[in-house]
Amino acid sequence: MSILAEHLAPGALTRPNYFYRAKPQILRVVLETLGQALARTIAMVGDVKLTEPRFTRQLFLNFERARDETPGSPRYDITHQPELPIADTTGALVALRRLDFRLVFLRQVGRTGDYLCLEFKYLDTRDRSTDREYVAEGVNRIVIGDYAHGHPCAIMVGLERTGPLEQTSAHIGARLITRYGAGTGYRSSARIALPYAFESNHLQADGPHQITIVHAYYLISQPA
Repeated sequence: MSILAEHLAPGALTRPNYFYRAKPQILRVVLETLGQALARTIAMVGDVKLTEPRFTRQLFLNFERARDETPGSPRYDITHQPELPIADTTGALVALRRLDFRLVFLRQVGRTGDYLCLEFKYLDTRDRSTDREYVAEGVNRIVIGDYAHGHPCAIMVGLERTGPLEQTSAHIGARLITRYGAGTGYRSSARIALPYAFESNHLQADGPHQITIVHAYYLISQPA
């Protein structure tokens, strides 16, 4: 069965909270496609730290291109830096958060609030403030429900500038345990089965809903 056929399999949407739950093989294809887009973008724009706005725009275009060129890819729309309204308990708008990318699959079209969250953060193993920001400004916005509220999963993308990625993962794992405790269960993602894909579990907005955050790390430094 093709990836697209599995994506559209009957009953894929039948879940208690009605949010679409992408199968692990779907997430794997998305992350592999993103990796192709990142490689193209790095080759085109160079030093991402100096050209972040251009980098993000170019990545968006390359992500669309890579998606269209991937055989058997599921169909999804990529929204670039959408503003998400944040409401208080009364439903009043209190803030706007800017999410990096939002993917909307066919089964999510027309369903308010149903999307796959991709939040990007730059990382540098030589600068521990970057993994602190990854958790405090990225992961935590998912945990408190500003992003991906009620969703089964969300994706954090770590763009590592120096590496090695083994050290990147170790730094993030330590930060997660320090902030949220050992119950996050930070681990390699056997379901997605990519070398630098990991998962952590969190009670979102103080529970009871549990969200799985997929952490995907990519080395983005150009060869010397």
